[in-house]
Amino acid sequence: MKAKLIRYRVQNFRSITDSNWIYTNDVGCLVGTNESGKTNILLALWKLNPANEEPIEPLIDYPRKKYHNYNKTNGNEIFISAEFEFPDDVAKELETEIGWHYFILKNIIVSRKFNGDYKFEFVNDSLKYLPSNELVSLINNAVNYLENSELKTKESPEVFTSLNSFLIKLAEKYNQDKDFTQKDFIECKNEIDSFLEKDYKRKVNINNFFQTKLLKPLSEIIEGFNAGGIQFTTKCQDILESYLPTFVYYSDYGNLDSEIYLPHVIDNFKRDDLGEKERAKVRSLKVLFEFVNLSPDQILELGKEAYPRRVITKDVHGRVQSDNIEDPTDQNIEEESEKKKEREILLQSASTSLTADFRQWWKQGNYKFRLQADGNHFRIWVSDEKRSEEIELEGRSRGLQWFFSFFLVFLVESKDAHSNCILLLDEPGLSLHPMAQFDLSAFFSSLSKENQLIYTTHSPFLVNPNRLGSVYAMYIGENGDSIVSPDLRANKKVAEKSIYPIHAAIGITVADTLLIGCQPILVEGVSDQIYLQLVKTYVLSQGKYINSKELVFIPTGGVKGMSPVIKIITGHENDLPYVILDADAPGQQKKELLIKNLYKNEVNKVLTIDDFIGKGDYEIEDLMPKDDLARIFAKQYRRTTSDDEFDYIYDSSKPIINQMEEYAKLNGYTLEDGWKVELAKDFQKSFERIISRTGDDIKENWIKLINKLTNI
Repeated sequence: MKAKLIRYRVQNFRSITDSNWIYTNDVGCLVGTNESGKTNILLALWKLNPANEEPIEPLIDYPRKKYHNYNKTNGNEIFISAEFEFPDDVAKELETEIGWHYFILKNIIVSRKFNGDYKFEFVNDSLKYLPSNELVSLINNAVNYLENSELKTKESPEVFTSLNSFLIKLAEKYNQDKDFTQKDFIECKNEIDSFLEKDYKRKVNINNFFQTKLLKPLSEIIEGFNAGGIQFTTKCQDILESYLPTFVYYSDYGNLDSEIYLPHVIDNFKRDDLGEKERAKVRSLKVLFEFVNLSPDQILELGKEAYPRRVITKDVHGRVQSDNIEDPTDQNIEEESEKKKEREILLQSASTSLTADFRQWWKQGNYKFRLQADGNHFRIWVSDEKRSEEIELEGRSRGLQWFFSFFLVFLVESKDAHSNCILLLDEPGLSLHPMAQFDLSAFFSSLSKENQLIYTTHSPFLVNPNRLGSVYAMYIGENGDSIVSPDLRANKKVAEKSIYPIHAAIGITVADTLLIGCQPILVEGVSDQIYLQLVKTYVLSQGKYINSKELVFIPTGGVKGMSPVIKIITGHENDLPYVILDADAPGQQKKELLIKNLYKNEVNKVLTIDDFIGKGDYEIEDLMPKDDLARIFAKQYRRTTSDDEFDYIYDSSKPIINQMEEYAKLNGYTLEDGWKVELAKDFQKSFERIISRTGDDIKENWIKLINKLTNI
C-alpha cells in the first residue's frame, strides 16, 4: 500500500523563502540555471522522511540571512510540507480510529519542523463529493443482507419482493458513474423515508433493517459534508508514519571511486563530523558494502595474512625470558586460506548478482562488474561486450559512474520498500551523451510506474515536452530568493535563462519528430497540450486514427510564441505545421494574421476551437465534457458569496473559462498564473473515469478534430 505525493511546499530552507505549492505527477522536473535553488528544493523534500536517516542541520539548512532569529524559534518552524493521497485501506484504518468517512481522510498534509517534529493535517475537514459507487455499494450491500435476513421468512413473499425490488431500482437509479454531492445523498435518504412512510410505517423489523443498513450510514455521510475541526489523534499519527513514503536522494557527490582504502572507510563510518559532500560519499560506500553483505571490518578480517609472529615469554617478575619469531602454523595457514576463499566466493556471488540486476536497469551497454578485495584495498572493475579488458570504475565514463552509484543507493536504501519510496535525483546524467540522456528520460518513465520521481536539470535533453504539465521553472528573484513557477512562458527577463532548456527541448523534440516522420501541431499552452494528448489517445483507442504519422502537440507559450516556433520547426521542404488556437479575441487576431501572411496558401492548417463547436469565445476547455470540468473547478474553488457551487450554476451553452473567471472573482479568489494547467492535470488524472460517461457529441468533435489534422 503506497501513498502518492500530490504536491509539496518548501519554506525558509536555505535559499527558498517560499516555493508555494508545487504539484507533481509520476515524474516531476525542476528546470533552472545553476544556483537557482533546485537542489535546495530536493534536499528539503528528502529530509521530510529520508530513507537513510539524513539529519536536519539548522546551521546549514536554515536561511543564512535569518539565522540570528533561529534561537528564538527553538526549531519550531516548518520547512517542508507535502500532501499525500493515501490508499483506501489506510484511510479506512483512520476511519476506524476517529469515526469520519474514510473518503475525507485520504488526503493528508505531512509537515516537518527544523527540530525534527512532524505535523499532520487533514486536507479536507468535510466531504466535498463521493463517487457514486459509494452509494451504489451501500445499497447493494443492503440487498445482499436482505437476501439472508430473517425478513425473508418472517414477511410475506409479496412484502419481501417489494423491498427487494425497491432496493434494486434504487441502485440502478444512482448507478450514474459520477461524483455525488450532499444533495444526492439527501435525495436518496428522502426517497427511502418516503417509501417506508407510505407502505411500511408500522413495520418495526423492516424499519430497523433500513435504519441499520441504509438510513444511519446515509445520515453519517450527509453529516460528513457538514463536518469540521477533525482532529488528529496519536493513533492516527502512528498509522500514517508507518505508511509514509521514504525519500531517496542522489547527486553525483556520492559517485563511487574505483579503489577504496578500507581503513579510511572504517574510520569515516564512525565519524559524525563529516561535511555534506563527504557524507554523500560515505553513504554510497555503506550501501555498496551492504549490497555485498559484508562490512569493511569483515573484508579486512577475512583477508588477513598468516604472517610470522613475535612471541615473547616473561617470568613471574615480568623479565623477558625469550623473544622469538614463530612461523605461522599449518592451522593458521589453513584458516587464512579458508577465510580468503570465503571472501572470494562472497565477492564473486555479489558481482554476479550486481551485474544481473544492473543489466535489467541500464540499456546503454552490457556491463560486467567484478568486486575485488586485496589487503587493505577494495576495487570495482568493469568490462563490457565491446571492451572485454577490465578497467577500474573510475576509468570509465562519469555517466556510468553516476548511474552505477545511484543504482546501488536506490537498490539498497529502498530495500523492501521499493514500491513506497520516492526518488529525488539532482542533475541526473549530466555527464551522459545527449542520446544517453534521452534514454535516461525514457528510463525515468519506466521507473515511475513503481516509484514517483522528481529530478532537477538544466539540460534540454532531459526535459520531456510530453510532460510539461509536471515541469516547474526556477530562477533567482530580484531580491536573491529562489523562485519556483509553473509559468513556462519566457516573458520575464529574469527567468529567460531558466526557461531556455524547456524551449530548447521543444526545438530538439520537433527536429527529431520531423526526422522520423512525425507531425508537429502548435498549440497555445501546456493545458492545450494535455487535453489534446488525451483526445488523440481516445481517437487512437477507437481505431479512428487514419494517418500513419504520430501527432506531436507543442505548446508555444501563448499566441505571441506561435510565429517564432513556426520558423523553428518548418521542415526542409517548408512544410508548415498545423496551428490550433483558442477562439477568443487574441486567437482570432492571430488566425487572421497567419492566413494573410505565412499561411495564405495553406489556410486549412490554421484552426480555431469554434471550427468544431460553433461561433463563440471558446477555448480548448470547451471541447471537453463541461460537467466534469465544472466539478473539478468546484472542488478547487468552493463558494463563499455566490448562491451555490460552480458546478450547479454554470451555463453549459456558454464558454466555460469566462464563467470560471467570473465565479472566482465573485467569491474572492485570485486565479494564479498556471491555474488552467492545474485544472487540466486534475482532468487528466480522472480521464479514464470521465471518458466512460462522455457524450457521443463530444467524442464526435474529437474525431472530427483529429481527422482534420491527419487529412494530409
